[in-house]
Amino acid sequence: MRRLILPAFALLLAACSGGRPGGDLDVAVVGEGTLAEELAQEASRATLIRRGSGGEVAAGVATSWRFLDDGDDLILRLAPLRWPGAGEKPGLELVAQDVALGLRRSGNEGRAALAAAGLSKRGTARAPIARVVELAPLPATPLLLDWLAEPALAVRDRRGRLFPGPYVLEKDGGAWRLQRRSERPLPDARAASIRIASVDAAAAVSAFAKGEVQLVLGEGLAGLGAARAAGQGRALKLETVPGVIGLAINAKSGLLTDVRLRRALLLAADGAPMANRLALAQLLPQNRLWDGLPPPSDDRARPAEERRALAAALLREMGVGPEQPLRLSLLVPAGPEFQALAETLAANLQPLGISLAVQRARPGGFAAARRSGAADLALVEQTARVADVVAHLDQWRCGRVRPCSGTADRLLDDAAAAGNDLTARQAAAAAAEAALMADPAFIPLLRPVRWALVANELSGFQANLLGRHPLGRIAGDGR
Repeated sequence: MRRLILPAFALLLAACSGGRPGGDLDVAVVGEGTLAEELAQEASRATLIRRGSGGEVAAGVATSWRFLDDGDDLILRLAPLRWPGAGEKPGLELVAQDVALGLRRSGNEGRAALAAAGLSKRGTARAPIARVVELAPLPATPLLLDWLAEPALAVRDRRGRLFPGPYVLEKDGGAWRLQRRSERPLPDARAASIRIASVDAAAAVSAFAKGEVQLVLGEGLAGLGAARAAGQGRALKLETVPGVIGLAINAKSGLLTDVRLRRALLLAADGAPMANRLALAQLLPQNRLWDGLPPPSDDRARPAEERRALAAALLREMGVGPEQPLRLSLLVPAGPEFQALAETLAANLQPLGISLAVQRARPGGFAAARRSGAADLALVEQTARVADVVAHLDQWRCGRVRPCSGTADRLLDDAAAAGNDLTARQAAAAAAEAALMADPAFIPLLRPVRWALVANELSGFQANLLGRHPLGRIAGDGR
């Protein structure tokens, strides 16, 4: 029997032994994704499970939980919490039926998380008594607790109204402002006020050096060069996180409709020289869509020179070679890090007869430029919020990308259906990944890296394998 019961401290009522928290936490986020909004939602929404400083699962609205004997179903006991009242009149008690019905009210934002957690079907969430929620996911997943910690699956009532989290969230110009709800010293809400702003790398590094922000979070590679050049020493933290950096193929590109060209790119593109170019030990070459899978058994397993010879043979079949080069366009995000990677990749492919024309997106404009479909290839960072290989590979299912593989889709269904049988789940996922690579829509190159600048006075920041840093767990000592 798989079982875990945590000490009963409630999300909004328990006290921390570290003394009265307070002070302001100013955070700068560098990157073009959604990290700033995700951090704001994580701090302002109440979830059944929360993340600890090290990315581990911890008590949230559910103060304890246990898995039933088969390891598939989960029982969670709720904290004695109430909805906000009117004036001095206390609100109604939060009951399990609210939570069970509210899971289905997460709408489009929670659709992917509900599916990954196996909770998208009716009857998978039940309320046997007032403060107990029973979850029977279909299919079961070994990562159910991790998905329950996602802000997209925040606690709601049957009408979809969000239960208040540790912080009140509001927009502050182009930034997010979080104010602690209670004056109590809460383990989920240490700082009294948090401000999160998305800024460019130079401004973020400068503000950190001046003490104007205490924490800078890099959403990916963007800005890492500026952070390293600033000479901040121990303040700079680096994390290798799950996911993949690689080339997304534009299915509308006439040149790339030929499977031989896509396979040639898969075999010839080598992440090792790209990692060496940035001279970063944490930036690791990756020739799979997910690093946790077994080494590939197809042609990707061959030595680099053999892979290049196979790629050259495919290109010759197309009439492409050094004397008859093929020109492809590559869109990259703004920033010297991506420019360096693109230049290294271009030098790697040029002897085979592939000429890359690098198109550098304007700052903040990469997503729009990619949607325009003007480039043949795009250099993309895909970072997973939950270390779930099945959910990660789902983004390359038919109906979401082209080309795609019906065989891979069926194997991903098998992987999901394996539930808590980790061996079967991993084997089916590996087979699905191999099927996706037989006619690739994405060329894996590197494993993602995240970086941070952390002020000495901060406590609660802990590097971890997911690169997850709940801001409510961070505060300045003595502030």
